[in-house]
Amino acid sequence: MLRRTPPTDSSTAKRRGPWREGGAILLLGIILPAAFAACESADTAQGPGGPRPVAVEVADVIREPIRDIVDLVGQLEAEETVLIKSETDGTIASIEFEEGSRVARGDLLFRLRDEQQSAAVRETEAALTLARADYDRAKTLRARNTISDAELDRARSTWERAAAVRDLAQVELQRTAIRAPFDGVVGARAVAPGDRVDRNMGLVRIESIDRLRLVFSIPEIGIGLASEGAPVVIRVAPYPERSFSGEVYFIGPSLDASTRRLPIKAWIDNSDGVLRPGLFANIRVEIAHREAATTVPETAVAYDTRGPHVWRVGDDGVAQRVAVDIGIRDHGRVEITGDALAEGDRVVSAGTHKVFDGATVRAAEAPPVVGEAPPS
Repeated sequence: MLRRTPPTDSSTAKRRGPWREGGAILLLGIILPAAFAACESADTAQGPGGPRPVAVEVADVIREPIRDIVDLVGQLEAEETVLIKSETDGTIASIEFEEGSRVARGDLLFRLRDEQQSAAVRETEAALTLARADYDRAKTLRARNTISDAELDRARSTWERAAAVRDLAQVELQRTAIRAPFDGVVGARAVAPGDRVDRNMGLVRIESIDRLRLVFSIPEIGIGLASEGAPVVIRVAPYPERSFSGEVYFIGPSLDASTRRLPIKAWIDNSDGVLRPGLFANIRVEIAHREAATTVPETAVAYDTRGPHVWRVGDDGVAQRVAVDIGIRDHGRVEITGDALAEGDRVVSAGTHKVFDGATVRAAEAPPVVGEAPPS
């Protein structure tokens, strides 16, 4: 089947032809000059000798002392603490201390009524005196062969048993005098004279606070860095401007199964009595120290899929990627372990994201610190 083509109006074709040709010429006239301008701009950015140098900040690699300090939270406890209880049932006869006062080991704290115990001691002493006299007579009679060895043995056994009974009575009498087990400070008493007490009743708490025990823990990643004798520095909320020093004396033999942390204890001097047991403490623990560490600014260390690295700048201004191993970090400085860098090397400290291996860099002047006048 034949498809008919509509007739073309020659007058219309004449009108459209010149417009299309003129439009194409006009479009080429716009595009080509712009392309030539872009090429010229790119050539200018690269410069006659290749790419322009990258503006960065550069710092020297130096050797300096550096410390590894960890911030933790712990709690202060008394060196020794005990809730005083009576070893025997009885009635409080007198209280021999003032609440909150210091006491020494062996000082009398409470006295119970002891009439019954004193009478028991006198009774047993009388029985002991009689048993001793019987034993002495038995020895004399045995020397005359008047009694047998068995009778002498019974007399000696009676005397020894009487002595033991007397000793027990004296112990019961001594228990009526309740004394301090160590040097410390007594708290608030829970009883008054005349109160009936038993072996399960707490009378007063005594705590030794001249030296406090700091209890804290570290995560398992830091186990290899913990060591006995390591110094610690703490601060507490009541004295935010003051620091207190101590020393680690105990490292737990195993991690806590629930927290995966290692318990640690340190002694904190409290001879002035400022600190109190129960306070929370912010701890600074020095877990490592280097006297001459190779360090760079922390901003000089960059990271990618291959690990940490720095951009070392040669004398010709060309940057080279150097893989590094990181050690201690301290106040914006980073220790570089191994021999990847040496003292005196120069590394990019700002603008590392603009640098690539083999790039030429130009050390830019660091901006002035806000608040300071620029140098004249």
